Amino acid sequence: MVSKYDVFYVIASEGEIRPKDIAEAMNKPESEYTAIFNHVIKLEKEGYVRRDRAVKVVPKSNSKKLFELISFCIKSRINYNLVLKKTMIKFILKAARKEFFTNDDVGVHPHTFSLYVNALSKYGLLFVMSRKPLKCKLLRHHFFKELAGFFGKKIEFYTEVKRSLTPEIEKELRKYRRNLRIEYAAVEDIEKKKEADYIYSSLNLEGNPLTLPETQKLILENILPEKRKLEHIQETTNYRKAVDLMMGNAKKKVKLDLGLILEYHKAAMSHVFGAGKIRKHNVRIKFNPDFKTCDWNLVPLRLDDLLEKYKEFENEKRRVEDVIRFASFFHNEFQRIHPFTDGNSRISRLLMLHILRGHGIPVLDLPLGYFDLYLNLTKRSTKRDDESFNYLVEEIILMNLKGINRV
Repeated sequence: MVSKYDVFYVIASEGEIRPKDIAEAMNKPESEYTAIFNHVIKLEKEGYVRRDRAVKVVPKSNSKKLFELISFCIKSRINYNLVLKKTMIKFILKAARKEFFTNDDVGVHPHTFSLYVNALSKYGLLFVMSRKPLKCKLLRHHFFKELAGFFGKKIEFYTEVKRSLTPEIEKELRKYRRNLRIEYAAVEDIEKKKEADYIYSSLNLEGNPLTLPETQKLILENILPEKRKLEHIQETTNYRKAVDLMMGNAKKKVKLDLGLILEYHKAAMSHVFGAGKIRKHNVRIKFNPDFKTCDWNLVPLRLDDLLEKYKEFENEKRRVEDVIRFASFFHNEFQRIHPFTDGNSRISRLLMLHILRGHGIPVLDLPLGYFDLYLNLTKRSTKRDDESFNYLVEEIILMNLKGINRV
């Protein structure tokens, strides 16, 4: 069934369009014309569009906000008709007040609660801590702030409590390893999809414009996205080569060294000058002068020191807690050394995954809801905070494990 938001998005995307052409643009039969025209009238009454010979969007702030919200949802494969429901907004506003909430905290019908939780979890915007009882955490993403603002509401998020999730991670790891023995092929299929999701997430953080559906089709079906620049497609396919290489090496427990790191960078960044080579000039993080990167003269020394720490770490048997803490530290240290002209952050994430997966921790996704916190603790940060970053990585790992085990 066509919604008014579907109709609005077509009008906004086209710039102007005759009412009778909207159905065709949406690939809908003529029988849908009456319903579509009624939506046009409703959008006009609400001040979003105006009709002359053609229908145009009224240039006002709320029209722009609505278009941006829907565009974000499409890019991230989110059902905008669901999240733009007023009942969903009420749910989100209540859920945001408490770090871990249950249905008692939001007070909706159990069926509605389950529907909204499952949807937001699928979109990577909500973390299900437990199923029995159903206990959840709404993730602090700017989308919720913008969504609430569109409806004239202000969202107030909980204060986050730092806590170790190692016991829960160890419990889920035992389930994962048992599932891997029994359903190896099924787990492998899940990882293929997760790989596409990770590639989208990692490159989206760096400004790659490909949507999640486009990335999934490119990675899983080799379908090239239309109307995208070749450089953005190459960036995606090159990063896939690096991720595939990492996954194979981690599975074989190949140890990191400078040669392998340069190989990862060369594979991921072969579309730009300087791929696989250490920089010989100073660099800085765009829009964040407070993020200090290493002077280029000191890069080899700092890398040697980090890899020496890595060797010491690998020389002894480590607990899950130790592995996560070191992998998180390695990410932060490598990102601040910033050994390359470009691609440092995506390689930092890749190396962290190499360490985790090499120790049997199958994380391969950075859910959408963690994007803001991840950036705030890395290249948007004004002060390094390894402890908070470690807790973030723990939660991402736990969310990954629970998602794999549930499927």
